[in-house]
Amino acid sequence: MTLPWIIAGAAAGVIAGPRIRASVFSRSTEPGQPPRRACPACGHEILPGRWRWRSLLPVTGRCPSCRTRIGPYPLLAELVAGLAVAVVAARALSVWELAALAWLALLAVPLAFIDAAVRRLPDPLTAAACAGTLALLAVAALTGHHPGHLGRAVIGTAALVGFYLVLAVIRPGGLGLGDAKLAASVGAALGWISWRALVTGTFAAFALAAVYGGTLLVLHRATRTSHLPLGPFILIGALAAIAL
Repeated sequence: MTLPWIIAGAAAGVIAGPRIRASVFSRSTEPGQPPRRACPACGHEILPGRWRWRSLLPVTGRCPSCRTRIGPYPLLAELVAGLAVAVVAARALSVWELAALAWLALLAVPLAFIDAAVRRLPDPLTAAACAGTLALLAVAALTGHHPGHLGRAVIGTAALVGFYLVLAVIRPGGLGLGDAKLAASVGAALGWISWRALVTGTFAAFALAAVYGGTLLVLHRATRTSHLPLGPFILIGALAAIAL
């Protein structure tokens, strides 16, 4: 896409940032727990239950009652989302392809933050990422007359999900089902682009995770049995493959 589209994409990501921060705060809970509404330190209600989908975190990133930090640092989610959408906008060749990749990018940001915080990938977000990405890619294929691209996206989804499921069975402590669910949308996006992108993104995810884990071992911040979040690296690897 042209420079104006890239700038518009970056702006859209920044604008979506406050909602992303609220989503990260709300869904950074342990498995089986409902979405968070109140400050974990003092119990002050941050996101009203009835209108939670319209609520935002304080711009300071702190609870207005006890000043405890809540959610990502101020402007961090906005900057990451803006960068992610700008990257996919530079790669997209049509409006519908941009819509599909931007949809994935905007959901990837809260998923990465949540996985880093609580080591889980919420089903509602991974399901929305997969369904939205595939649906928008289907429209892109129909309007752009690219049935081969859509077929590759579907195969990429199945292949990457199957790959992560096998790894989860072989090594249950290292990978979770959430990673396999996340792989559905990532496989669709990378498969749509090319087989090379699919392989590159997958390799990059494990390479980045290995470097991160090795660094933590050297710094004695983790052990060989520590469970590290893979979701952020899956998404960073995918973004890198899209950019190349």
